[in-house]
Amino acid sequence: MPAVAGAASASPDFSSRFKACYAAAGNDESKSACLAEELGAQDKAVAAAHQAAAQALAGADRQKLADDFVEWKKSILLDCSLQADSQKVAIVRENARKYCLIERSLAHRNADDAIRQDKTLNR
Repeated sequence: MPAVAGAASASPDFSSRFKACYAAAGNDESKSACLAEELGAQDKAVAAAHQAAAQALAGADRQKLADDFVEWKKSILLDCSLQADSQKVAIVRENARKYCLIERSLAHRNADDAIRQDKTLNR
């Protein structure tokens, strides 16, 4: 797992609330709480971006987006769990999994935003 504090501060997509929480966290349990809160917020943002992208599409494109979303969700859950398995300490492993899920969610949200913007501008 990358140094979460350094990686988080380098990414503009992590919330400022997460950055402050993580910087103040003194142990892995506190970091876990910060990661859990950020993951919840990013899950909501991904769902909203997906819905907005779906509304910009019609018919087969909308269905493909929905199908791709389901497959993406399955794959990140597995990929992030496998990636985190290299960590021997349970809390560190869980933190690595959450961090991975947040990173993948940020990328997916940005992709859905790009789809929505492209379809909205090209109407």
